[in-house]
Amino acid sequence: MDLCSLSDSSIHTSSISSNSKYEIIEALNVVFEDTGDVGNNKKKLYNFLAKYFPNPKWTFMNYGFASKDNDVKQVKLTNVDNNDPFVYLNQLYAAVIDDNNLQGLNVIDIGCGRGGGSAWIARNLNVKSITGIDISENVIELCRQLHSCIPNLRFEYGDAQCLPCSDESYDVMINVESSHNYKSMENFLNEAHRVLKPGGYFLWTDFRSKDDEITLLEQFKRSGLELIELVNITENVMLGFERTKEARHRFIEEFPNELQIKLQHWIDILYFEMVKCVIGDVN
Repeated sequence: MDLCSLSDSSIHTSSISSNSKYEIIEALNVVFEDTGDVGNNKKKLYNFLAKYFPNPKWTFMNYGFASKDNDVKQVKLTNVDNNDPFVYLNQLYAAVIDDNNLQGLNVIDIGCGRGGGSAWIARNLNVKSITGIDISENVIELCRQLHSCIPNLRFEYGDAQCLPCSDESYDVMINVESSHNYKSMENFLNEAHRVLKPGGYFLWTDFRSKDDEITLLEQFKRSGLELIELVNITENVMLGFERTKEARHRFIEEFPNELQIKLQHWIDILYFEMVKCVIGDVN
């Protein structure tokens, strides 16, 4: 999950009223360790945001995806508001799924965040069931509240590197911009191989540096998974990120001042790291 992309809506004042500003600031300092940098405390950050800012319109947490004019295959969703700049976040899920038919299948979404992608799949792709897994306890609790009306969707707490799933229990596994947070990508891929049924599909997207990309491909080879297709969507992701830039800034302005500064700083760093992955070291 990445906080670089957020839904454009105001923070509900009711989510703050029951908690003193002092309590929020203290919790915020724990997350950022009083340095302004979230560092390795992303789980704490996501738990913090889910607890204090449970905005029901904020359900996606990724960079986004936008089709370029010269793309042979255009990704454009139906049954959504295409004037909403944050439709690009939903489009990243659509791009990863591509032409794969999920009808009647059991799907698992690892690193589901606030559940927007899982909910969209459950509502629109005729899956038999979909399970969203995330390591942040408060996030899972929020997902259960936000998406409780969807009968073929459930959410479970779990670690991607030690999944709470039986062997060969899912037809499709989806993992969107989450795996860069894992301590061991190799363990995660081994878990994907264990949990997927024979002939199942692993649909994945994330960013890596050019050096890490080589290591990643070797890890895929050792996992037992067969690589069917590899597509570089970097330009599409960066375009999606740019098209949500203004809306993201408006969203951040709805947070308390102390959080605005730290979140914006963190988002700037994440964007800088993504650019480095594309063009190499940046001086």
